[in-house]
Order: sequence, then C-alpha cells, then structure tokens
Amino acid sequence: MLKFAQYYHLLVKKNAIMKQPGLIPQIYQTLIGLCLFWLTFGILITPKPVRGSPLTFKLPQTRVTSKPQFFSNQPMGQVNSVNRLKDISPGDWAYEALKNLIERYSCMEGYPNLTFYGERSLTRWEFVAGLNACLSTIERLIQNNIAVLREDIETFKRLAKAFEEDVQVLGTRISNLENRTAYIEDHQFSTTTKLAGSVVFSASDVYGTDNRKNNAILDYRTNLNFITSFTGKDLLVTSFFAGNTPLDISFNLATIDVPTPSGITLPLPTAEGTLSSQFAGNTNNQLKLLSFQYTFPVNEKLRLNFAGSITAFHPLVPTLNPYMDDLDSGKGSISEFGQRNPIYAASGGGTGLMFNYKFTEGLKLSAGYLADGLTAGNPRQGNGLFNGGYGALSQLTWDATESFSIAGVYVNEYTPPGRFGFNYNGLGVSGTAVANSLAGQDIPFGGVFGVEQFPTISNAYGVNFSWRTSPTFTVNGWFTTTNTRLIGRGDGNILTYALTFAFPDLGKEGNLLGFVVGAQPYLTHFEGGNPQPFEVDIPYHVEAFYRYGVNDNIYVTPGFIWLLAPNQDNDNATDFIGTIRTTFTF
Repeated sequence: MLKFAQYYHLLVKKNAIMKQPGLIPQIYQTLIGLCLFWLTFGILITPKPVRGSPLTFKLPQTRVTSKPQFFSNQPMGQVNSVNRLKDISPGDWAYEALKNLIERYSCMEGYPNLTFYGERSLTRWEFVAGLNACLSTIERLIQNNIAVLREDIETFKRLAKAFEEDVQVLGTRISNLENRTAYIEDHQFSTTTKLAGSVVFSASDVYGTDNRKNNAILDYRTNLNFITSFTGKDLLVTSFFAGNTPLDISFNLATIDVPTPSGITLPLPTAEGTLSSQFAGNTNNQLKLLSFQYTFPVNEKLRLNFAGSITAFHPLVPTLNPYMDDLDSGKGSISEFGQRNPIYAASGGGTGLMFNYKFTEGLKLSAGYLADGLTAGNPRQGNGLFNGGYGALSQLTWDATESFSIAGVYVNEYTPPGRFGFNYNGLGVSGTAVANSLAGQDIPFGGVFGVEQFPTISNAYGVNFSWRTSPTFTVNGWFTTTNTRLIGRGDGNILTYALTFAFPDLGKEGNLLGFVVGAQPYLTHFEGGNPQPFEVDIPYHVEAFYRYGVNDNIYVTPGFIWLLAPNQDNDNATDFIGTIRTTFTF
C-alpha cells in the first residue's frame, strides 16, 4: 500500500500523466549453485533438509509457527490518522502522500496490529484495488456535496483512465471468483473435512528351492482418510481400510513347528515376507475403522495427539525413513520391514495419548502411551486402559544439520498371553517366527490347544538416522535391541537392523529407486523357559524396487525381496519374492 501512496505523491507533485501500465519491475536473481559431495557417485550437490514421509497424512509433530499478522483472517482496520500506524514516521519520503490519503479521503487501511507494511511488495492487482477504493470514496464525497480538491480529482481521473482496463478485468475476476465460491459452497462435501485415500493392487509370487508350495496371489487394499480441521491449527484424521489379506501370512515361508498337549503340531509361519500393500488389509473385504487421531497445539512448543481404535505409534512420531516410509500408502518400500524400524510395531496399536514437545528448532521429544486397542474398551479384569496390554514410547529426535537427523527410541510393552510379536491387528509385519513366538513359547490361541500361556514384558532400545547427502540421494538406517521377559519363565533378546537407500526423481520427477539391506527381528538367545530348538543365523533381507509415476495419481512399482536364512536358519532355502504393485491415489 505504501507503493500506492508513492505513486499518488509523484502524480500530485509533478503533475505526471501515467503512460506505462507496468508499476512494479520484476527483480530476477541468479542462484549460484555450489556443488557438494554426492556420497555414492562422487558428485558434489548441495545438501537439503531431511524430510519426513512424503505422504501428507502424517500428523504434524512439534513444529508450530505463528501466523503473520498480515496473513491474519481478521480484516484490515480503518485508521483515521497516519500517526496511528506504528511503522510510518514523518521522515518517510511518502509520508505526506499517505497522510493525505488517510486523513483526507480515508481510503488507505492498516492491518489489525496498526502496521502498514510499506516495504512489502505491491502487485498490480493490489494497486488497482487500492485505486478503486479511493475512486469510490471520492465519488461518494462528490455525491454528498463534500468538497474535493480539483487537483486530486484530475489526478484520479488520469489514474482511472490509465487503469480503466485493469479495473474492468479485476471486476470480472471478482465476479468469477464469487460464482466459483458459490458453486463450491453449494457442492462441497464438508466445510471442515477433505477426503483423501488410495487403492493398491499387488500381484506377487514366491520362488525358492524348498518344497513349500506357493501360488501367485493378487492382494488389494483401499484406504479412505477423512481429514478434518476445526480451527486451522488442529487436525482430525479418521482412517478406514478394506482388503483381502488373510489373518495368517499370505506366503507359505519357513515355519517353527510347535507340538501341543492336544497332539497337534502348530506350524508358526515367519512374517519376513509381509508386503506393505498387505498392511491393515486383513479385513475380509469389509470397510473397517483402523484408527483416528486428533492433534492440536497447546502452545508454540507442545502439541498433543489423541489416538483411538488400533492406532500405531509410527504415524505419531518422526520415523526418519523418508521416501521408504509412506504410511503404507503404496508409494514407499514394497516390504513392511523396509517401511520403518520394527520397534514401532513392538506394541501393536491401540488407544491413548501422545505429545510432541519442541525444545529448540532441532531438538524434539515425543512420548506417549497406547492401551491395547483390542481390549481398551473392555471393563473386565485384565483389560481396559491400564490393566491390559499397553505400549509406552519415548523418542528424542535431533536434527543435527539441515541434512542429518538422528533419534533415540525407547518402548516399554506389556502383552497378554499369545499376543507378543511384531504385528498389527493380527497381521505379522516383520520378524522370524522364532522371534515372534519366543521360540514357540508364546502362541496365538495357544490355550485352545492346551498350551500353557504367559504374558510378556519387553524393553526395546533403538536408534534411527537419516542423511540426505543430495536432492537425489538419501541413506537411512536403524538398530534395535529388545529384551523380552516371558513372565515367570525366562528372558530373551531380539535384534534387528537395516540400511535403506533412496534415489528420488530418478528418471523423472516423482519416480523412486529404493534399496533395503538388513536383518529382520531375530531371537539371539533365550534363558530359562521351555523354548523349541532354534538356530541363530542372521535372516538377511535384501530388497529393491522402482516406483514409476504414470501421472500424479497412478504409480507402478515392480520389485523383489530376497530372504537369506529365512526364519534365522541357514538350512532353510532362500526365498525370492517378486511383486508388481499398482497404486491409485486421490
């Protein structure tokens, strides 16, 4: 607006006639790129900040920024004296012109905080809007027989003539905008809610040298997210899923065989081959509520999350695995193991509270408690919010530089008998069968077969890191050790670790080449109890995939998973899982 006052000043003092319609010359700047070292190929590229998962549904964490006053939803306030504007002084060269416009014609406005922001850039449309406001004021004064200086009338006539076409165009644009707004209001789904989601199809098969029989499969899953904001700063996300993944593992991979008192031998399958497209897809083709989360800022440093149903920890905290972890929406890794550190699956999913506190711009604390989602609503003994299963998580995340972040994670978990393992809602997501059953001692529905059952309590300690060496290459990794006690029986330890490599926009913008190399959760030892005999060979996981963007809403991702020493036994033949995934987003 100060620019408008400046032009008015020049026209009045110099009696100039505007002949050129352009008011603000554009200043172009040349950005000089410095090349920094590219880790893998020795190319120097400027490092960029580490980002979180590319999916937008992940809830905001601790970063809370104040809205600038000049972007406030409050209307600009009319002032009747230039002296009320805090950032205008008599020494400013356009002071007199602005004083005249405000005090003589009352057609210049300030912002609610009594500032004028005179140094802010002025667009041509803003100038036309200001001119139109002043013309309307003068017309009203003339109609009311109020004296107006002739030189001002002549000045505004010249301005009106010079900008006659722009004023007409502005009026047309405003009319069109009003029509579009009326249409949207009449046809909108909701004033507070947006619908977003995805549909994922995955055709897969397993190849190996063992005699295990596997057929090619086509699994599918759809996810509907209702994203709601009531204040502009809060967020309510309600997620529904539907799919055809069975409760047991889709592929017939290596197992651990557990004899039962009833004479039946139970083959417990490994979860190492679980695909990310199968996550939350075990609904028997019925649309079911998986989770809902409500987050809001308490102040600029603290943000709270309320979670319900079977909400997991990983959407609530920074997992530091950008590009790979897309909240299983069908655009990240093809395996569930490659999505994130399995420590976030140690407690399954549930209902509870999470808070994120920002000490500084680079240091954040996340902590929360989730009661077992399957029993949190049950008032009977051994259930409910505090007497049943639960998971408690704390994580300290440090953005050491713009390109490097590291986090320490701790999870304490209590699970009822038959519920231990790296799983969600009955679907195992990673880990060997030996690890998930504590060598055959914790069996789902074991009581039905006469197996004596015991609860478990675990303490998991993990570290995650992410290093974006360039805009086209990011390396991430994790290491986790889990100490598990089968209460009253014995103690064991589980390890898992991995490195992931992401090459975004390879080939064209939106594409992604990804690699995952690591060891799925495996049981290193168990002291006491009655474990089945087991090996401690490292179950290596090797994965590669390439996501190709057909357009902004359709992605095709071929890839493979190579499992060495499945179920932590070198005597088991390696398994090779080939898959091609198609994802539709909306």
